[in-house]
Amino acid sequence: MTDAPTPIPAEGVWTGDIADLPNWDAMPRRNRRRKRRGHTPIWLRYAVSLVVLAMLVTGAQIAYHALRSDPRDASLYADRELALTVLRPNERVLQSVPVWQRPAIDYFRATKGILVLTDAPGDSAKPIGGRLIYLGLQPRDPLSPPDAPPTFDEREWPVDTLVAVEPRRAFFMIAPGRAISAPREPRVTLGLASGGGEKARALDLGLAKKFAALRAVGWQRREIRRANDRARLALLYEGRRAWYHTVRRGQAVASIAKLYNTTPEDIRALNGLVGDRIRIGEVLKVKGWTKTAVPFPAGVTPEYAPAPAPA
Repeated sequence: MTDAPTPIPAEGVWTGDIADLPNWDAMPRRNRRRKRRGHTPIWLRYAVSLVVLAMLVTGAQIAYHALRSDPRDASLYADRELALTVLRPNERVLQSVPVWQRPAIDYFRATKGILVLTDAPGDSAKPIGGRLIYLGLQPRDPLSPPDAPPTFDEREWPVDTLVAVEPRRAFFMIAPGRAISAPREPRVTLGLASGGGEKARALDLGLAKKFAALRAVGWQRREIRRANDRARLALLYEGRRAWYHTVRRGQAVASIAKLYNTTPEDIRALNGLVGDRIRIGEVLKVKGWTKTAVPFPAGVTPEYAPAPAPA
């Protein structure tokens, strides 16, 4: 038992004794300890590298364009363009809000401008009038000359109940803004510039007043339309009813027939008359009930029921 070799430890730290070293040539291949490899897939490493490279390129673009950005005052240029070319005669600005927009094609530079509410004259279709105008000063191209004229992104919407202006977050839900949506048009989201919160609330209040006036006009027009429909139906019913006429002094069957665009023969048939003898105060039937409405004769008001006979 004393001649038995020292067992070779499979785990642990080498004690420094030569006898503790394993005989790798004699050990079975499946018992050899292998070097552990990392569990991160190679494709994930490449993806992370590409993302980091894209972030570096984007940061370099932002820094380059920030250094080459146009120092012009966007609000000043937008106000001048609005007064010179956008506003119509007899149109004035009610509310103005400084805003900005970051389009997808130019995400690293904001398009600064203004959002204004005007009191444009109305017409028969839009009696309240007014326009909502967005005028943005587009960033200058870094390759363009310094004296290049400014270019603007101009959009306008009528003050209509179909146009909605709602509070919405802009630029990855970071900054406050306003979203403008209209039928058959893409929604436009504008961020509010620093200190534009009070002006934006004033613009919302002005729009609310105009929308309330629009709803009042719509209610009045609806009532007028309903009244006209009722009058048309009543006229249609009265044109189908039987008409009567009270004989007055100097009238004969022929003259009465001429008043109601009929013939003396029809009046005689409706009233059972044999001759043309009629009495003053006698009620004659001049038209019977018809399926289709008959227009009223000019200058005559038909009677719809015979007058009561005298006692």
